[in-house]
Amino acid sequence: MSLDWNDRYQPRRQPDRTLRSMTPDDIPAAAALFDRVGWTLGPADWARLLHWSPDGCFVVEEEERGVIGTVSTTPYDTALAWIGMLIVDPDRQRQGIGRQLMRAALDYLIARGTARIMLDATEGGRPLYESMGFRRVVAVERWEGKASTYLGPRARTMQPEDVTAVLELDTVLFGLRRTHILARLLEEFPGLAWVDYERGQLEGYMLARRTPTGYYLGPWMSWTAVSAERLLRVALEQLQGENLTVNVPDNNARGLILMHNHNFRRLRHCTRMIYGDAAPVHGEPLAQLSVAALATG
Repeated sequence: MSLDWNDRYQPRRQPDRTLRSMTPDDIPAAAALFDRVGWTLGPADWARLLHWSPDGCFVVEEEERGVIGTVSTTPYDTALAWIGMLIVDPDRQRQGIGRQLMRAALDYLIARGTARIMLDATEGGRPLYESMGFRRVVAVERWEGKASTYLGPRARTMQPEDVTAVLELDTVLFGLRRTHILARLLEEFPGLAWVDYERGQLEGYMLARRTPTGYYLGPWMSWTAVSAERLLRVALEQLQGENLTVNVPDNNARGLILMHNHNFRRLRHCTRMIYGDAAPVHGEPLAQLSVAALATG
């Protein structure tokens, strides 16, 4: 049986889609979506984001197919928030779904009275963000390498009695309190945290976490390059043989030099952007050697 002209050229009906808040039940589907596009993010990453923002993560769901798009927000009270994890299933891209998810994230954060909204953009996503009112702040370079021992002094493992000093130092260096971020990472990965002191004063700290492909180093914060290298050495020693990833802002020459000196290789970069005419948080850029995560700032 053959189809007539009218049958063959009828426009296809768009499947029913729903934009809604994400729940823990969506985590397996979101992780599977990220796996399909080759992003090395798993269920633990989504659980962390929902812990930080239980009402501020969103999905687009399609009838019969399930979750086809995601976005997250990570508020720092109302002073700052980060948008991340924007992804759309490859065969559903260029249909306005990414813009719809971004609009949901922006509306949520604006309704909360958020003073600054930022994100880290891939080159593919940057035109969308620019069209929605974001502008460039700085580039963040992704470096990867394999941990091995280097000669020289090292920092030490963080102890519970160090935590208060770490939180206070981080507030100065980052420019805002982010206790909720650091506390969750320390709870999840208690053995992957190091501190460096000079004459009894805390100079810097580094946290790390396990990922599906190795370990991620960050946040990595230090007043001086000497302290930063002591922190890097202790992490490299503890994680010998493991694959490591570090995201270094390109305005931090100390971090870039250390990446070169310890045989990391630069893979790519993303663009750190801010919404509207807001000014970035005033911290200490030279002290911020690696960001906590591209999804959270």
